[in-house]
Amino acid sequence: MIVADLLAADALQLRLHTPSSVTRLGWDISWCAPAETIDPTPFLSHNVVLLTNGIGLNIEDERTWTAYVERLVRVRVSAIAFGTGTAHHLVPPGLIRAATSLDLPLLEIPRSVPFLQVHRHVTNVLQVERHTAVNRSWELARECAQLAASGAHLQVILDAAAQSAEGDLAIVDATGTVIARSPSTAVWTSEDLATEPARTDPSSIPLPMGSGDSFQLIVRDPASDHPISTLLAPAASIIAVQLQTALHTTTHKERELEILLDQVPDWAGVALEGFVATFLSTGLDLHQSTVVLAATTGRRNLSSAWRIRILLQARFGDVRVQVRSGVLYAFAQGPLDGVDATEATEAFLVRCIRDLPDQPLVVKGPCRSIDEVRLALHQAGTMVGVARTPQRAPELGIRTLIASTASSGARTGARRLLAPVIAYDDTHAVDLLGTLRAFLDHDAQPGRTAASLFIHRNTLAQRLAKLESLLNLSLASLEGQATCLMGLEILRPPS
Repeated sequence: MIVADLLAADALQLRLHTPSSVTRLGWDISWCAPAETIDPTPFLSHNVVLLTNGIGLNIEDERTWTAYVERLVRVRVSAIAFGTGTAHHLVPPGLIRAATSLDLPLLEIPRSVPFLQVHRHVTNVLQVERHTAVNRSWELARECAQLAASGAHLQVILDAAAQSAEGDLAIVDATGTVIARSPSTAVWTSEDLATEPARTDPSSIPLPMGSGDSFQLIVRDPASDHPISTLLAPAASIIAVQLQTALHTTTHKERELEILLDQVPDWAGVALEGFVATFLSTGLDLHQSTVVLAATTGRRNLSSAWRIRILLQARFGDVRVQVRSGVLYAFAQGPLDGVDATEATEAFLVRCIRDLPDQPLVVKGPCRSIDEVRLALHQAGTMVGVARTPQRAPELGIRTLIASTASSGARTGARRLLAPVIAYDDTHAVDLLGTLRAFLDHDAQPGRTAASLFIHRNTLAQRLAKLESLLNLSLASLEGQATCLMGLEILRPPS
């Protein structure tokens, strides 16, 4: 019920004495509160309609009327309903001016209408609204429960709740980060995430996670006639369960995934047959296309890791997630909504670019064979260390190719190539091997390399000259750079 509904009730014959806007007349009404004192605020709650016939308000001073209305505005009274005929034949002009100035709707109750009739009307309407809202809330909860039971992902359930509230919905974590939203294309600003203070019905509903995590369901611009907190409270429990599933059920094959990731870089020690056996032990399907992902995670971007999981589960039926050494690895199979794996992967990457533009994330796939999966894992894990945004890995990665095809003879050659540099580092306080890696990682660009190492370009030039003498090759040539790159990659320790 809103203030405008009172004016529309013909039986009450109320008259508006202030030029109140449509927005102001749209404030909710929570109750009626009769009060005749000069300061009734200790007995008022937000969005009540104050009923008074001014028995204790024999005021002549304009400033007193202003102070009276100011006190009511501070406690966010929805409107004043002033009864004429008992103590005042007309609504006091000073009260009209003060209410107009402070934008507080002032309604006149004519002498022919008893206060009890107004109070009873508001009570009856609110009771009907609450009863209807409770029924609708349980209908929504039943709908969400049926969706969850049928295997629907979080986005579908959130869409159903948003449709019922007739507004935009967002799930926000304790840091104020939106991790899921409906519609999925909606844009949320920091102002949107602040609860509107003028409403008694809160637009922020806590999700009962039961795990120490703090999440809120935020509603923006609801058009539903039902109180939002009443409407969404039962459904919030189901949304919380689905969120728990999306965030915390990484996989029941955690140990197997850990072994699989250990085996990826061990090209010499783990044959393809052994890698296949471990892959099958994770529950993944060897005959399905697999999308592989690597993303950095940690305290600063924990919310991003959650959102990545949710976005994956919105597009793939089978998702495995494993976090190790600050990197989130994910495997996704079984695209949803009737699209193929390529379309689902592209849609996922587009959402990541839009929603997580600064998240280091590398996607590879869909991979059609187990060889591709192994190469993709190595490539994504290597690239994510230098990535700054969500990106797709190229079809062929030179570092991964070198590491995967190196023979025992190549490893011996690589050790001999770099041995003079390693020996020099052991006896001097200079990390020449680290300088070489940085030089190649920054595409042999001296300016970028020096900046990354926090050294002067002249110092870098001296180090590069020393490296050339120790390696007996030129770092200015493509062949010399490629040779060093291969040596470093062949001897890179398993991550």
